[in-house]
Amino acid sequence: MRIYRITLQNYRVFEEQLDLELPSGLIGIYGANGAGKSYLVESIPWTLYGRTRTSVQDVRTTGSTGDCIAEVEFEHEDHLYRVRRTVSVRGLVKARAWIDNELVSDGVKETNRFIHATLGMDVDSFRASVFAEQKQLSAFSEASPADRQRLVLSLLGITPLDRARDMARADARAELEQLKFARASLPEISQFHEERKECLRELEVANGRLEAQRAKVEQSRMLYERESDEYGQMEITKIERDQIVAVGKEKRHLFDELTFQVKVANDSIARLQEIETELPKVAQAADEVGDLEAKLSELKASVDKLSDNFRADAELKRLLKPLDCQTMAELDQLRTMVADQIIHAATELEPVIAQVRSLELEIASIGATCESAENSMGSLLNLGRGSPCPTCGQLLGEGFEEHLSESRRALDAQRSLLAIKQNVLDKLVRQHELASRQHVDLVRKKDSIERIFVRASMLAASIDEGLLTTDKDKLKIQLSIVANDLKKAKQDHTRHFGLLAEKRELERQVDASGRVFDTYRKVEQELHQLKTRLQELDFDPERFIQQKLKRDNAARCAKEASEHFERELIQRLQIEAKLEKIDALIAQASETCLAVERLEKQSEITAYVAEYLNEFRRSTISALGPRLANSSAALFSELTESEYDRLEVDTSSWQLRISDFGISHDLGRFSGSERDLANLAFRIAISEQIGHSFGQQVGLLVLDEIFGPLDDQRKFVILGALDSLKARFNQVIVVTHGTEIKEQIPGAIEVLTLGSRRATARVA
Repeated sequence: MRIYRITLQNYRVFEEQLDLELPSGLIGIYGANGAGKSYLVESIPWTLYGRTRTSVQDVRTTGSTGDCIAEVEFEHEDHLYRVRRTVSVRGLVKARAWIDNELVSDGVKETNRFIHATLGMDVDSFRASVFAEQKQLSAFSEASPADRQRLVLSLLGITPLDRARDMARADARAELEQLKFARASLPEISQFHEERKECLRELEVANGRLEAQRAKVEQSRMLYERESDEYGQMEITKIERDQIVAVGKEKRHLFDELTFQVKVANDSIARLQEIETELPKVAQAADEVGDLEAKLSELKASVDKLSDNFRADAELKRLLKPLDCQTMAELDQLRTMVADQIIHAATELEPVIAQVRSLELEIASIGATCESAENSMGSLLNLGRGSPCPTCGQLLGEGFEEHLSESRRALDAQRSLLAIKQNVLDKLVRQHELASRQHVDLVRKKDSIERIFVRASMLAASIDEGLLTTDKDKLKIQLSIVANDLKKAKQDHTRHFGLLAEKRELERQVDASGRVFDTYRKVEQELHQLKTRLQELDFDPERFIQQKLKRDNAARCAKEASEHFERELIQRLQIEAKLEKIDALIAQASETCLAVERLEKQSEITAYVAEYLNEFRRSTISALGPRLANSSAALFSELTESEYDRLEVDTSSWQLRISDFGISHDLGRFSGSERDLANLAFRIAISEQIGHSFGQQVGLLVLDEIFGPLDDQRKFVILGALDSLKARFNQVIVVTHGTEIKEQIPGAIEVLTLGSRRATARVA
């Protein structure tokens, strides 16, 4: 098998269309970690077999809106094959395959079967034969013997054989336990036959009792039918009687209603006569309602106005009382007097303000003089006797003390004058404050009097002096009399309309009463006819009850006979069921004996199969072991150019050893390069043996990140060894993240990241 071309679009990280032509021989795929190198090589088994380690939707590029397309073109046994697998946006998978450009399969299942038949192996065998990883190589020398053995057997396909052998052994043990239980539970068939004979005797007795009870049931049934027929005839008569009674009750109810309606009609005629007598009386009183309403409104207005005058007069007196005024004239005089007092207070306040301002200026001047005298006296004290006078310029000499005393007296005189003036000013300020407060109080009093004057003027204008002398109680009495007259007139007015309406209704009822009287006489005649028919039926309720009791008694006897018959029948059926159960137990016991015999044979066969599978596994490993050891030794010799004697493989533990100068050594004695080459030779030998097992040599080897932690020297040695495998494999694909591979392998492919989890690839 040689892969010519890989075409990808919307596959994993490869969104844009990727078309790679793969050369033959050694191929290196390199790129940064996470770039998508493994995705590129995993597209081969996905395209061929449709198997992925994740869900099908994860195969499509994340966020892509187009279909995922993966196509692999390869040569196998002198034919050119092309396989295409697509995943639609909805997750629908399609597959096709061509041989020499001729379509041979269209569909997922058909394509999978075609690839399986063409390569001669399923996807698991294909991956084990073609793909080798770092963890597999290191496991050959670093893992425990048990883990190493599981890995080798899994790669060689022995593990399913182990599972089949273990399952056969488990089945053999289970069948043996089942056989022991079946032998212990075998029943006694002879006991079942004795029980069957006893059951047959019981069945014969039960059949006799059942026939006797059947005759009793028939006799009781005939008696019940005779009594039921007689009861049926009486029941028909009763139904007819009940119908007449029901109709009679309805007619009686209708007759009672008509009797009441006749009475109501007579009462309506009498009431109509009373209304015609009363109507003229209430009509006259109803005409006086308008005059009384007008008179009542006039009296109400007079009473309301009188009440308003009294309220206004009381409020006016309440406003004037706090001011010691009796009339509006006295209030006006008080208002004028307060205004004059405000003017007088303002006139007296002006000279006080002028005096205060004058004294303030004089005190300021005296203060300045005192300050100047204090400064001069201070300067004089600083100068002393030998200094010139600060005013005249002459030497002070002995006149210093006298001059100093004179300055102190002048300063004291100014201070005394300042204190006197300040006392006068304080008195004037207090007098000014008192006059100001009095002026403010007068202004407030004037404002209050003005507000009262305005309200009092409005009240005085609304008061009618003439109404205050009217007798209010007499006016209210007159108002009450008129109101009572109006109420009575309104009642008469309302009664007038009510009587008119009642008269119209009564006249309508009287008009319709003619039909009521006719119906009343007709219903009375029908009631008489129903009584006559009821007497003709001659129905005796007591005899009907007795006949019902006879019928019920016959029914009860028939039911008891039937129930007894059913019990006898059930007892016979139970005996028959018991007989059937015994027959079934006899048949089951016979089948159990046969099943035990079959189980004995099956247990022997299963034990033989388990032993045969174990022997087949042993012989398979015995055959594969030497071939795998010889193939590994030949490959190791080829990879190391026969530098060592031989690579030895222990087929019991699959441990690798290197023979050097006739002495066998563990791999730990050698350098990392030799260990890597030994593991690689063993892994490649396993791939070749898998191909031989299926009768196919794939000719393709994929080594995914096998370099791992290897240094540059070990990588160089491994690459050189891989290049020597051209004769054994058409293509050897090495996947690594190291960039130095592009200089050592001519057919290198670089995987480039494009950002946003996208990548592409190109031939370096």
